[in-house]
Amino acid sequence: MNKRFSLGSVLDIAVYGILAAIMAVLQTTLMHRIPVYGAIADIVIGAVCCIGIYRGENTAAAFGLFAGLCVDALGTTGVSLLPLFYTLTGYVCGRIGTNAREGARFTAYLITVPFLCLARTLFSLLNHIINYFGDIDFGILFLYILLPELIYTAVVCIPVFIIVKFFEIPVIIARKRGGLY
Repeated sequence: MNKRFSLGSVLDIAVYGILAAIMAVLQTTLMHRIPVYGAIADIVIGAVCCIGIYRGENTAAAFGLFAGLCVDALGTTGVSLLPLFYTLTGYVCGRIGTNAREGARFTAYLITVPFLCLARTLFSLLNHIINYFGDIDFGILFLYILLPELIYTAVVCIPVFIIVKFFEIPVIIARKRGGLY
């Protein structure tokens, strides 16, 4: 069998594809129904970061691209730059995870998430500037939209970590049994 497309890689694609679809559905349905101070948390960025830290840049970049396409397909705003943003996020987190030691990866996740939330906030600011060109009060935008989004996303990323690690259980079991990788 070709080493590039082993049974383990098919299992990875299946597990992470299902996870990306579930995260996109939760992002576009559930998270929009529970805004906090008008902010909607981005749970996909937490999943992309977790996969990047634990599985590497290639897996995370592919996951980010697919999850971004799913969010765009399910969302009501049309085509956006989210797939590109999530792909770059996955690649950067994968590079960070590659350089982190095995026991320190959760710490790397906790350190990386606030910076990703800040990057997501800047992405939202760019999105508002593009969509509402000229009609922006930056003080109100920052205080009532961007800051709550940053905090809410950072808080929600902890349970997202647990969900992603739960979905990785079949992959971990398959690796321990051997023969898949």
